[in-house]
Amino acid sequence: MINLPSLNNEAERIDALYVLEILDTGKEEEFDNIVKLASIISHSPVAALTFVDEDRIWYKAKQGVTCEETPRNNDAADNYPFFVAIPIVVNKHLVIGHLSVAGFEAVTLTQEQHKGLALLAQQVVTLLQMRMPVINNSIKEFYESILNNIPQDIVVFDADHKYLFANPGAIKNEEFRKYIIGKDDFEYAAYRNRDPKIAEARRAQFLEVKNSGKAIGWEESQTDPDGNVITFLRRMFPMHDEQGKFIMVIGFGIDISERKSLEEKQSQIMEQLAIQNTQLIDFCNVVSHNLRGPLINMAMLAEFIQESEDVEEQKLLVSKLEPVIDSLKSTFNELVESIQIRQDNNVKSDNLNFAACLQEALDGLVEEIRKTEAKISIDFEDAPAIIYPHKYLASIFYNLISNAIKYQSPNRKLSLNLTSKIKEGNIVLTVKDNGLGIDLLKHKDNIFKIGKVFHRHPDAKGLGLFMTKTQVEAMGGKIWVESLPDEGSTFTVEFVNQNMNW
Repeated sequence: MINLPSLNNEAERIDALYVLEILDTGKEEEFDNIVKLASIISHSPVAALTFVDEDRIWYKAKQGVTCEETPRNNDAADNYPFFVAIPIVVNKHLVIGHLSVAGFEAVTLTQEQHKGLALLAQQVVTLLQMRMPVINNSIKEFYESILNNIPQDIVVFDADHKYLFANPGAIKNEEFRKYIIGKDDFEYAAYRNRDPKIAEARRAQFLEVKNSGKAIGWEESQTDPDGNVITFLRRMFPMHDEQGKFIMVIGFGIDISERKSLEEKQSQIMEQLAIQNTQLIDFCNVVSHNLRGPLINMAMLAEFIQESEDVEEQKLLVSKLEPVIDSLKSTFNELVESIQIRQDNNVKSDNLNFAACLQEALDGLVEEIRKTEAKISIDFEDAPAIIYPHKYLASIFYNLISNAIKYQSPNRKLSLNLTSKIKEGNIVLTVKDNGLGIDLLKHKDNIFKIGKVFHRHPDAKGLGLFMTKTQVEAMGGKIWVESLPDEGSTFTVEFVNQNMNW
């Protein structure tokens, strides 16, 4: 809200306002540009420079409003959820007007934006003093004094995309600032030995503003000399003369790295909360489906052992208790491991050879493979290596192959085919078998859920595919399956960000 000037010095204030001879004057480009800069700095659709007369508020320059004046007791701030007014102060204590910005959404200005608006308000006073005969500063120096003290990046281009101005916020090095004046981004990129793609992007953005007559905005990330990623919110605004002719573009940038960091942290926290909630549900499902049975068996066997007085019978019951305990421990350990996978954000990746990692899994299943006489064919020629955590890739191979062995068809010998291909910077691994297959019409929503099994088998616990999916998604990848009953299944894993030189 605007704080109206104090009535204690009303007469003195009005005298100062009239001496400046500003009331009821015509449009002046210098004041219009200050209002436009205020709008740019604050990202506000409404901005105005107003002076408070005895019984009215008169608008010297404005953007986003049409009124020329309002009654002094009319509070225009009530029309906007967001409203900031910077007083125009002369003679150290006389408030004669305000530089105001407003918007239709509630926002909070940064400390740098407040400083920028305060500097513009100070320059309004300077410009008012320039109306007096004793002041004879040049308009160019006046504007440079504004822009050089604004902490945000400010650049100005002419109609041909040549630099007219760059403030220290945009280019700190004075040599580079002087060099760039009168040149375009291509010349500057060559001078600084920079990638010309940056200049191409700048030219495209400039032409978009020039041809559309509308402002544009985007986010841009750069790496500073210390290797830190800095994110900027960039804006370009077209400027036109009184006849509507395009004359220049003002570029504006503000460092939003801290805000982006906070947003990413917030997103990570929300994602972690969602994961923890899912884990709680998964844990309840495991307890319900996988742990309840073994616990009941253990309780019954323990009761039988206590009731039995025959030593041999007790030994027999104990022998039956051991596999139940082993199964329970295995299920519990796999559940704990799946939780650890989702919480391990710093797992180390290595350059792994597919064939070597697969051989580790085959060595662990050598007896099962021998019994089934499985035929295994491999084609890793197109993509022989991958950047990935070793323990995850070994587990993925082991779970997919052991499942194929576990659910092989009784009517034919097991055949396994493994291939790897490159796809748009990613690697796609397929594991195809000719086993029992899965009825996807019946089970498509449960394939990778914890505790879900699709065929009768004494060792089936429904954790292998759940674990595999958890490991794949923990690294940003995807896994899916194609299958037909009694024909077999093809599991496909897509590993992301695998731009390697083979």
